[in-house]
Formats: sequence, structure tokens, C-alpha cells
Amino acid sequence: MSWLTYAKSELVTAEITEERCANDVKLIEAKTLIAQWSGDKNDTVTLAKARRDTDETVIHLQELYLNSRAYRKLVESVFERCERSAQILSRELSRRISVAPQERRLIRYQP
Repeated sequence: MSWLTYAKSELVTAEITEERCANDVKLIEAKTLIAQWSGDKNDTVTLAKARRDTDETVIHLQELYLNSRAYRKLVESVFERCERSAQILSRELSRRISVAPQERRLIRYQP
């Protein structure tokens, strides 16, 4: 159960980090788009977005976001495995506890 609790806390931390990185990416993308917008008639939205997407800061933050997302998925899979194992263990213990009194009665009457 302690490992399950630890895995859940790691999952929550990873989710918070992922959301923070996603927010940072959106913010920097918007700021970069505004900063690079020339306001010229020949400046199209597609061209401005292409310049934004090739900016080094935006690329770096997108990589951080992808790394945090991958880490969250990894921790999520560990948490789910811990949770399944805890459920199996709980079922097995419940089964053994409920069978034990019957087995004791049978052993009492056998030579």
C-alpha cells in the first residue's frame, strides 16, 4: 500500500508538471507570435505561425512539455500496475481469510 501511495503522489506531481509545461508553451507561443508579427499586409498568419514554431525558445519549451508528458505516462503506468497488484492481493487475502475457518474444521475431524 505504501508503494501505491508513493506512485499516486508521483503521478500527481507529474500531472502538475505537465500542465505547467503546457501552459508555458501556450504563453511563449502567443508572446512569440505577437513579437514577430510585423503587421504588414504581406504578413500572413501561416507565415507568422511558421516563424513562431521555428523559434528556439518555443522549440525548447515544446521539448520540455513532451518530456513531461512522457514521464507522466510512465508514472501513470507504474501507478496502475501497483493498483492492480494491490487489488489482487486484497482479493487473495479476503479469499484466504474466508476459507481458513472451514479448513480448520475439516482438519479437526481428520486423523
